[in-house]
Amino acid sequence: MTGLELEIFSPPEPMEPVEVVFDPRRPAPLALWRLAHRAYRLNELTYGPTPGAGNPGRVRIEPYQLVPLMRALDMPRPRLLLADGVGLGKTVQACLIAAELIARRRAHRILIVSPAGPLLGQWAQETRLRFGLIFTRITSAAEMWDVRRGHELGSNPFDAVTLCLTTLDFAKQDHVLEEVERSAWDLVIIDEAHHCTASGNTHRRTLAEVLARRSDALLLLTATPHDGHDAHFVSLIALLDPSLVDGAGGFVGDLYRRHVIRRQKSHIRDPRTGAPLFRQRRVIPVRVDVSGLEHEPVRAFHRALSAFVVPRLRRRDGADDALAFVSLLKRSVSTIAASLGTLRVVADRMARHAAGQVESAAQKAERGRALRAWRRRAARFGGLSAAAEAGQDALEIESMAAVLHQETDTEIGRLIQLGIAAEPFDPKLAAIILEIRLIRIEHPKANILIYTEYADSQRAIASALLGRPVIDGEILIIGGQDSDEIREAAAHRFGEDTNLILISTDALSEGLNLHRHCFHLIHLDLPYNPNRLEQRNGRIDRYGQAHEPEIRYLYLPSTFEERLLLHLITKYERARAALDVMPDTLGVTGDMDDTASLTGGLSEDPDDLFGDDPDAIRSLDRAAADSSPETVAALLREIDRAFESFDLMAVSHGWFAARADAPSDANASEDATRTAPSEDLASFVASVIAARTGQPPADSPFVLPLDWTMGLDTMPGFDAQTKTFKITRDPEVWMDHTGHVTGYLGRAHPLVVRAIREGCRLPGEVALAVGDRLSLLLTFELEIPAANRVMRRQVIGITVEPRGPPTETPDWHALPFVAADHPGEELIKIFLPWVDQARIAAAE
Repeated sequence: MTGLELEIFSPPEPMEPVEVVFDPRRPAPLALWRLAHRAYRLNELTYGPTPGAGNPGRVRIEPYQLVPLMRALDMPRPRLLLADGVGLGKTVQACLIAAELIARRRAHRILIVSPAGPLLGQWAQETRLRFGLIFTRITSAAEMWDVRRGHELGSNPFDAVTLCLTTLDFAKQDHVLEEVERSAWDLVIIDEAHHCTASGNTHRRTLAEVLARRSDALLLLTATPHDGHDAHFVSLIALLDPSLVDGAGGFVGDLYRRHVIRRQKSHIRDPRTGAPLFRQRRVIPVRVDVSGLEHEPVRAFHRALSAFVVPRLRRRDGADDALAFVSLLKRSVSTIAASLGTLRVVADRMARHAAGQVESAAQKAERGRALRAWRRRAARFGGLSAAAEAGQDALEIESMAAVLHQETDTEIGRLIQLGIAAEPFDPKLAAIILEIRLIRIEHPKANILIYTEYADSQRAIASALLGRPVIDGEILIIGGQDSDEIREAAAHRFGEDTNLILISTDALSEGLNLHRHCFHLIHLDLPYNPNRLEQRNGRIDRYGQAHEPEIRYLYLPSTFEERLLLHLITKYERARAALDVMPDTLGVTGDMDDTASLTGGLSEDPDDLFGDDPDAIRSLDRAAADSSPETVAALLREIDRAFESFDLMAVSHGWFAARADAPSDANASEDATRTAPSEDLASFVASVIAARTGQPPADSPFVLPLDWTMGLDTMPGFDAQTKTFKITRDPEVWMDHTGHVTGYLGRAHPLVVRAIREGCRLPGEVALAVGDRLSLLLTFELEIPAANRVMRRQVIGITVEPRGPPTETPDWHALPFVAADHPGEELIKIFLPWVDQARIAAAE
């Protein structure tokens, strides 16, 4: 076959045992011998899907979460796009891979790159509390200087830390990127990787390309990898391996699928019962009624706005200032308050232009470039940060004012007056109040999450709810203008208390867990991209949700918002074609012929507004939501294989390898769990500390040797004053009865890593014990080159008797020895005549 490389060693390399001191006349205590061999076994032992030997941390591993880990371990250089649906636990899956690569000594330097804000804090918390991994944050110039100051002058701060956590927008800066590019990483994890496509922010893309080159393993995490543009999705895959793409915006065959892991909640079921592990979401499109007599001022405002905007769009199709009018239409279908705020500022700018304050040609060109860049980002992500949104609004207003300054301001003034008259009857606000009342009738104390794109609409919702005493519960407001601390505090409170209504912009739309007391979400308006809707939905539709999530979005029929909904359907269907499996984001589908353009279906006749619903939008048949049954079946088979075979991976020998008669059905995992050696990491660490200090092994808390305390200051369970470490064996327990935080020892925990390293250095070459028959047990540690070019260590046991051939002993670790730490001369004399010859035979 072409494209494959073979390495052939000729002649084969000889294997010779490394000589060690072997003198039965000077045996070490049997307890040290056992402890040293426990360390050797743990040095190669992996964890399985049930708590026990080498459990990675405070996690309950589900079978589907093992699939990315199995894929990563099969790759010489793990390069994966984790594109599971929102709420499936991509953070935990990435941490499982990181912990296992650390345990296998395939990863030492790890970099996590995340968007700034609460998501960054969530990464720091998850890695520290669940996996015992302390990442150093370098997210600002001050933190970068603190790291640099503790090392040699001119040193690279990213070389000084082995586990590093940084943000996309900090690391993309030129002076920081220079330092990043000079470092190399064993594993890089980029969260919300859809921010790094080739069409997005060029600095973020440059950062991603640098990290892809400077890392051995690379994990890209995003629940929304496809934004409706195939080229953007292809550019993500190119980060993993450029050979997977053809350079013309397409793929080379379907090899890229091996690097993509994409599941939805509907695919995940309990392997024992077949029951769904996740609640089925309900997506409820809410058609806002504007047909009543009380809505006549609203209809008059929208018709006047359409008569004002649409002809100008026709005359200036494609121009930057024409798109500013599109944004005005989009604001008008959010709330009337949002469009009124814009119209008032336009009127003010028109007055300034009339007074002679006209921008130059260079300023106009620069404004156009900035607007195009922001619109590309808004189209991809569905929203902008508060600062970017304010900047875009200001430029769009300048664009409209520049177009209108030669015209009379009578029309703008008339629109403002119509808006003022319509504002008290805003149908979107009435619909929000109605939906909240309906929710509270059935669930009186449930939290409700409301999303909108615009700060004006956010304030309008809050004002409308505060003016309705029948709406029970405190109202929280969070936007991009709030600091990270305020946003984190609001998210924390929303997750702890009940009877709250949180009105948020997209400042809280990525990565956060808001599902503990909330299963109702309302979208006031529609963003440009279905990915933004899905990111919002994932705040409550995620692992651990105890109720059926209810997702509502409001839309005004037969308006610009209906065109926007059709536009979202187009992007959604394109993504479905590329990824096969998609979540139920919109609850409706449509005819592709009717969804090409945002403005193509707008009529210049204002009387066409608020007509009947077109046939283009229809309900989505959820039973046929997955367009490729074969792909879904393959996903389910891979989950089953991961659950059945993880414990049976041939990573060691004898006591840990798969038996020749191991069953291949679902019961294989149970047999593996029973036959695999169990190891209590807490007792192992306690025994190594006792051997180090000469004290009897103590249960929690451990009194640590002084050199073991380095770097544990912020570790859960560590008391810096007493140099003790308090642990629990139950991953669900976070505090002891006194209220002190407890630690949990996972396989990659620093204490376990140090105990294994020190245990392997214990004097465990020779020990004498009394068994049921005269025999000699010899253990050999082998180093075997694996397919990924990493040396794998294996420990095997060989027993030899005075007469008879050597025999492999798979269960040597469980032999019921009786200690004979002070053997008599007679016992030694029995061994000495045949032990040397036995060693030679066992080695052969």
